[in-house]
Amino acid sequence: MLLALDTSTQWASLALFDGRTVVAELTWRSERRHGDVLFETLEQLLTLGRVRLPEIDRVAVATGPGSFTGIRIGIATARGIARGSGAAVAGVSTLDVLAFPHAPTKLRVCPLLPAGREDWYAAFYQERHRVWARRSPFMVGTLAEICRHVGTHTLFVGEIDEPAEAQLRDLLGPRAIFPPAAASRTRRAGYLAELGWRELEERKQRIDELQPIYLKQASVRAGSFGQPFLRPPAE
Repeated sequence: MLLALDTSTQWASLALFDGRTVVAELTWRSERRHGDVLFETLEQLLTLGRVRLPEIDRVAVATGPGSFTGIRIGIATARGIARGSGAAVAGVSTLDVLAFPHAPTKLRVCPLLPAGREDWYAAFYQERHRVWARRSPFMVGTLAEICRHVGTHTLFVGEIDEPAEAQLRDLLGPRAIFPPAAASRTRRAGYLAELGWRELEERKQRIDELQPIYLKQASVRAGSFGQPFLRPPAE
């Protein structure tokens, strides 16, 4: 059984995954109270899933970018469980988790998370040769700076408030696409669990390899970042 932990932003999510099914999942707006409610919520999750903590043999944790404190709490919890039980661990980027459920759209996907002041964390994802993957480095910059790399229709997901959505529409016009349902923008640990399971099927990480992703400077301002994106297939 895999336990997925995501406390990397003001939203938190936990899930249990058996390799085929999300057995239980809890997602809530924690603000800055991750440390206050995490273990209580974990107990609720285990009760809902009818799983005992010793049955957890895999742990996946969101490693950021995001809140410094939230990321540290999640990673410390994952390390503690792994050291105590011998569970295998996998770290997955928070942006990877946000983008993953939108792979079937065939669009370029840009998950966004607030980085403080006017900056945002971002990356671009797209299917290429039937392989869904991140096609850019992780970035931090203003929406205007990020949008300079948008050449075609792009689906924006993540913790995007109304002013940010309005700014993206002003900057990009019809090239800015947003999910029709608010719930589809929410980051869920069930997706983290699936990505973590895949990662652990490919390779086992050492506990000391579990490191946070911190982006301290506006990397998007450094210039271009590799190969151009493919246009989405014609409708």
